[in-house]
Amino acid sequence: MSTSATPPKLTNVAINTEPGIAILKYNRPKSGNALNTPTIKEILAGLQWAESSSDVRVVITTGEGKLYTAGLDLLDPANQGPDSTISDEFIDVLSEIHKTLINSNKLLISAVNGPAPGWGTSSLALTDLVYSTPDAFFFTPFVQWGLCAEACSSHTFKTILGRQKASALILAGQRMTAQELESAGLITKILPKENFLEEVLKVARDAVKLPAESLRVNKELIMRGTREELLRVNDVELEMLRKQCRGKESKEAIASFAESQARKKKEKEKAKL
Repeated sequence: MSTSATPPKLTNVAINTEPGIAILKYNRPKSGNALNTPTIKEILAGLQWAESSSDVRVVITTGEGKLYTAGLDLLDPANQGPDSTISDEFIDVLSEIHKTLINSNKLLISAVNGPAPGWGTSSLALTDLVYSTPDAFFFTPFVQWGLCAEACSSHTFKTILGRQKASALILAGQRMTAQELESAGLITKILPKENFLEEVLKVARDAVKLPAESLRVNKELIMRGTREELLRVNDVELEMLRKQCRGKESKEAIASFAESQARKKKEKEKAKL
């Protein structure tokens, strides 16, 4: 496919480039880089641009500010459907993001600059290398919100972490540290917070120097047989997600969360008077 060296101009995702490398930075720091429909559309656009560009061999995702991403923005009306807590449009775009990551022959690097709840955790296993700051933490509150696993995490967590740690994350919603997930194999390496992204870029720059065809062939070998399984899991998870986000449990859980947030906001405003 022919390439474009010029990345798309986006609002919620900042794209920076250097030879052979594209850095996609989630760029809603005031909202903890939470994912709403416009943001995931831009993530998809950025990934598709990087995938179509032969100039790009390494793709890094990271976050602006203190968080990697806060995951799904549950209270943004743009994310909700007429009778569901998550719209079909959001789920469709999320599916395409997952497919793009699964099918990519680029070297994909997650640079986790801070806390990464929800999709920030579940999506990590769809990338090749995961680097994290020491203070990052990880959890997937699927059951808490009456929802289900996504980003193929029902498969990848069990494969990488083992059933018990996968269950701790997905079923019990337990929080895990970067140190725990490095030991368990989901995180490649913990890097110092100071100059974190620059240290990740050193890895990417070294990778760009490697023979391009050999890098592509070896990624194909690593992913052989895995891609088909992940694509099937993605379809199953997101079809189940469509059903659950229309269910009573999810609607009640998110309505309760909205009430709690509104109450906290009123109390904070009252304290200022």
